[in-house]
Amino acid sequence: MCTLANLSVMATRKQRSKRAKTFRHDYALVVDDEEGNEVEISAAEARAKKQGTPGLPAKAPAKGASGGRGSSSHVPSRPSWNRSLKKGLPWGLVAGVVVTFLLHGSPILGLVYALMFVPLTYWTDSMVYRRWQRKQAGGSRPRQGKTGKTR
Repeated sequence: MCTLANLSVMATRKQRSKRAKTFRHDYALVVDDEEGNEVEISAAEARAKKQGTPGLPAKAPAKGASGGRGSSSHVPSRPSWNRSLKKGLPWGLVAGVVVTFLLHGSPILGLVYALMFVPLTYWTDSMVYRRWQRKQAGGSRPRQGKTGKTR
């Protein structure tokens, strides 16, 4: 009699071929030295380097690496109307066509939607750029409301 436990032990042909493929490749642990050459190291040295053992010199962190949340190295460009026109107009035209033909709205309403995407894109780009500038300046300062008081 065949039980479910016995069936799960046997790997499928696809699983066996994938496992065999991993053994066909020759993997080596390498690090870059000061001159930029790849030097092969043992598994024990790699483990010690990863754990920061004082016997081996630890590799310095990359220049772009930063602690905390996962921040990207993308630098947003300054907002411009030309770029907003290039990005917002195609999306606006799609929205206008959807409103006009699929939602059976008036063509004027579709045109208004199409034209509103350009300032919306500019506003979004400027918001992202200001946020990036605040982050580069060293954190976010408190926002001010209409009365001028901080929140």
